[in-house]
Amino acid sequence: MKKILIMASAGFCISMFAPTTSQAGYEIFDPSVSSCTGLNCSSIVMGGTVLNAVGLSTARWEAAVYANPGECLRVDETAMFGSGADDEIVVVGPNGTVWRNDDFTGLRPRVAFIAPQRGWYYVTIARFNGAPAPEHDFYLAYGRYIGTGNPNCASPTPGFAPAQAAKVPGGAGQAAPRNTPTGQ
Repeated sequence: MKKILIMASAGFCISMFAPTTSQAGYEIFDPSVSSCTGLNCSSIVMGGTVLNAVGLSTARWEAAVYANPGECLRVDETAMFGSGADDEIVVVGPNGTVWRNDDFTGLRPRVAFIAPQRGWYYVTIARFNGAPAPEHDFYLAYGRYIGTGNPNCASPTPGFAPAQAAKVPGGAGQAAPRNTPTGQ
């Protein structure tokens, strides 16, 4: 009995610290899909911080947001607080498509597009040029909207397809980047 209890305790401890596919606290889900037409209406607004305590880091903030195909997905940095803050938003879709924006409104970025597929879209906020970022706070609005004609998706951010494997005679193919907008 004592051996079973020890083994059960060990199994529990291992399961508590074992890596999993879940990213608790990382995925942000907006349960509403709105038809409202005001900018950022019905969005989830959250505060975030780009941390850079040592001043030498290419600090960034990351999260994952959800969308279904055909929905307008809008991620908008509505305010920045901190000296020297100048951000860029990069969103990577479930299929590898990349959307990025810097300075949509002043120095604040905004990414908006019609989601091509169901899933989690990974959002990164960092300094626009990749240089060490000053530590700063921001507000981010994330919303899901119905239809392609919604003003929240006016001036959509162009998406770029992921690299595709190039076939080379003889089988020595390597990935070749494709910088063609997906049209989504």
